Amino acid sequence: MGLPKKVKYLIIGAGVHGLSTAYHLAKYLKEKGQGTGQDILVIEKSSIAAGASGVACGNVRCNYYQEPMTRLMMHCMDIWESDPDYYAYNSVGYLTASFAPMAEGLATIHERHKQLGYPSTFVQGEQAVKKYMQGVFHDWQAEKLEAVLHEHRGGHAWSKQAIHGLAIKAEKEDARLLVGPAVTGFQFNSDGSVKMVETDMGAIEVGQVVVAVGPWIKQMWRMLELPNQVLDPRNPGQMTELWRFLALQEGEIEINPYIHITNDGARPPLIHVDSDVPLYSEDGHLVWDQPWGIYFKRDKHAVQGGAVPVDVGSEAAIDPYGSRSPYYCVGDDFYDLWVASLAHCMKRYEGTRKYASAKPSGGVGAFSADNFPVFDFMCPNVYVIADSNHGFKMIGVGEQVARILTGETSELLAPFSFNRFAEQKSLPKSNAPFPWM
Repeated sequence: MGLPKKVKYLIIGAGVHGLSTAYHLAKYLKEKGQGTGQDILVIEKSSIAAGASGVACGNVRCNYYQEPMTRLMMHCMDIWESDPDYYAYNSVGYLTASFAPMAEGLATIHERHKQLGYPSTFVQGEQAVKKYMQGVFHDWQAEKLEAVLHEHRGGHAWSKQAIHGLAIKAEKEDARLLVGPAVTGFQFNSDGSVKMVETDMGAIEVGQVVVAVGPWIKQMWRMLELPNQVLDPRNPGQMTELWRFLALQEGEIEINPYIHITNDGARPPLIHVDSDVPLYSEDGHLVWDQPWGIYFKRDKHAVQGGAVPVDVGSEAAIDPYGSRSPYYCVGDDFYDLWVASLAHCMKRYEGTRKYASAKPSGGVGAFSADNFPVFDFMCPNVYVIADSNHGFKMIGVGEQVARILTGETSELLAPFSFNRFAEQKSLPKSNAPFPWM
């Protein structure tokens, strides 16, 4: 298929948001008699799942301190569970064990879970936490953890499979997908709407545009001539850069993944731990003496997970991955911390540092000024999905955008409008070491 001269709906990016939007939009156009999937074109410069969606660890959870995030993620959970085969979704649960600064926040989240009918278990107190964790893993040995929030929904998905599953579902609804064109600019009408999208394969006249480019959002933002400075959510009255890049610290240890198993022989939940206990290497050297956070799961061929990301600034690169590679290569510092923290938590991981993978891993995320997404019309006919690295788990955002494009409104996406910065209505920040919680 060549590049068409005109299309009613152009979606830029074949990751989780672009393909979810395409699939659901095609369905709703047909249901509402507003068109068909043939009216939709997804363009992708590299390949399906070439960016952050394809290298994501695949976490799916509802552990959010902010109520709008909780409600949105419950909706996303419904989408994941609606077709676990196509979405390569493993509903194994999500278990967070945290230190004292997080206890109150986790208790608040649990109360909200109860109010919204979302099943989770909350345990508080160091001895109660250890007992609970040893009931799941017999060799759990982490100290000074004060709270556990165990979500009985949630889990993880195999990232590339999930995105290809979305692509198949979108194409079954007759949405078109074209790999190759890279967007190079926009032509505007007098009212600020976009008339033409320019690519390196030619220009396309458009009706509606959806920008769903993950960490390439700053590049698109500049092309759309949008403001790069906003009021600082943490320092009232001051201006700050809207977008900055963080390197996602993720990797794996190449051991038999079936070592990671629960006491009753079941596949374990995805585990998340926040702590401030100093970490030491296998030879006794201090590795880390600041608050830390990790997550880990049983992968197909290894044990995989990650740690707190590293800020690489607001000008990491216009193309944050460089040469279209989706990977950010973590180094020894990451593996020293991550494996030491695994061993701190579970005895079975002692002595596993030598199995750290040499494969490229991790990625780059574009984070907003308050670390939360921007979901909004940024031009009269341009809807921007900028997930601030919450992305992969938010498979349901595309479904809500599809509703908006077919004439409905979305209470779930409303709290993430761009004008929250000007109105100083940023979402509250938790005490977690991670910027996205």
